[in-house]
Amino acid sequence: MHTEQEKTDFSLRLRTALQLAGLASLSNANLANRFNLRHPNQPVSTQAVHYWLVGRSIPTQDKIETLAKWLNTSADWLRYGRVDTGEMRITDEEMLLLKSFRQLSPVKRQALMVLLKQE
Repeated sequence: MHTEQEKTDFSLRLRTALQLAGLASLSNANLANRFNLRHPNQPVSTQAVHYWLVGRSIPTQDKIETLAKWLNTSADWLRYGRVDTGEMRITDEEMLLLKSFRQLSPVKRQALMVLLKQE
């Protein structure tokens, strides 16, 4: 049984991953349909997607794997918030920053690096 905090944390990470993938504006029905096209096992309902997004439930591991692959993220991060970086743990906020950084053009990345090094 998952704790309320685990469900809430999963929901936040899923919504973050959807936002980064440019899918945050899709309806729950559309998300369920797109998920089901990718998932080889039992399909999910619109209500199941809604429960994931509002922190009422966490999908099974096979569904998390499908979500992670679809949303171009790690299943371990999506489920537990863990990122394999050796000894260092990355917070959800840091992960969001990293993904946003990767979406910048090379020129904007360089400008940001210059700004960060000015301390």
